[in-house]
Amino acid sequence: MNLQGKKVMVMGLGLNDGGLGAVKYALSNQVLELIITDSKTSDILKPTIDKINLLPNNNIPIKYILGQQNSEDYTKVDIIIKNPGVPNNSPYLEVARKAGVSITTDVELFFEHIDSLEKPPTVIGITGTRGKSTTTALIHHILSNFYGKEKVLLGGNIRKSILNLVSDIQQNSYIVLELSSFQLDNIKYSPHIGVFTSFFADHLDRYNSIDEYFESKTNIVAFQNKADFAILNIDNERISNLATQIKSRLTTYSLYNKNANIHIDEESYIIYNDDKIIHIKDISLFGEHNQYNVMAAIGVANIIGVDKNVLVQSLKSFRGIEGRQQSLGFVNGVEIINDTTSTMPVALKVAMDTFQDKPYILICGGEDKGLDYSELSQHNCNNLKAIVLLPGSASLLIKRYISKVSIYEVKTLAEAVSQSFVLAMSGDRIVFSPGATSFGMFLNEFDRGDKFIALIQAKKDN
Repeated sequence: MNLQGKKVMVMGLGLNDGGLGAVKYALSNQVLELIITDSKTSDILKPTIDKINLLPNNNIPIKYILGQQNSEDYTKVDIIIKNPGVPNNSPYLEVARKAGVSITTDVELFFEHIDSLEKPPTVIGITGTRGKSTTTALIHHILSNFYGKEKVLLGGNIRKSILNLVSDIQQNSYIVLELSSFQLDNIKYSPHIGVFTSFFADHLDRYNSIDEYFESKTNIVAFQNKADFAILNIDNERISNLATQIKSRLTTYSLYNKNANIHIDEESYIIYNDDKIIHIKDISLFGEHNQYNVMAAIGVANIIGVDKNVLVQSLKSFRGIEGRQQSLGFVNGVEIINDTTSTMPVALKVAMDTFQDKPYILICGGEDKGLDYSELSQHNCNNLKAIVLLPGSASLLIKRYISKVSIYEVKTLAEAVSQSFVLAMSGDRIVFSPGATSFGMFLNEFDRGDKFIALIQAKKDN
């Protein structure tokens, strides 16, 4: 889609890098005029606006429409670059469509650019309800160790705009992208290597059904051809069914199915097509869920041709990413775990499984996304000393279904941290795994995690 000389709107500026990346891309493509909209106010968006003010814009006029929206504004542009966070059924988009306005996304623009290149780079895309961020970071870590950091680019749903990568692309680049269902909605391209890590019910406040949510996820491989590769976790029934339908070259992985290309043998080695890669005790990450992430990364590394020694050393040296079961160290002998990206009940259950090896206090709760919390009633609460519960609709469900331990209800995150330290003893853990969204109390889960880290740092400083 050619933006030059067009009136372009960036719909949904936001505080992460995606909206800013779209603005940079539009300005670099010599648009006639740029309109930037968001439901948030200019005060909230000031950090992003300050960055826009520092960009070279070649005297391109920029108009902000923030806080209060007007349907008519969406009819006066040629093209809208929609933030993935904006739902497709937005009434403003409906008005724009009826007016003949073209609607695209940063991901669509990125893949159009890749498709236009005579010798495109290798694009690896990773999606899944859980595991996509860790798998993306691990693949980036492995490829960077093998090819060098300058050849391996990272972007997508990890607060790194996909459009910022365009200017750095070379023929021999490897581009590793985390792609959410929101980013995969309605696109007509799939990456050369597509990874599907897991699937659980989620985002039912956005999608009409779980089937619609899954359909968006399948775009990670839906437009591949016989020259492409799909790497699928067949322990999930829906993904296993998808594996029978794709047109690309298939690599499967499983914790339990020995017929999968990548699996775990009787001696607890991860096997790739009969080759022992690494023993699970040598992986630095906790939990079975991370064994899945490692298997997906092994699949990508072998397709690309990463040296086995580099692969194994990379798997041993990777320490995970911020906000995903991240250890913040110790305060008075109490280990602190930041799992702020836990936004659904299955993530909460994984955290409870992962950290049950010693006594812990669980900080959780927030707002519900229309998900089922009932399975928590059957979940293992070994070594769970107490729950400190943040306010919200999901918190009411957590309280209903976990009744085996003491629950302390608080109004703020600061109160939650203080109460947890009252309850914890040296040798215990405090695990911050909300299992719900951050709506209302925080800007997003990353803001939630940043505030948690700041509160813990204050405890360390005292």
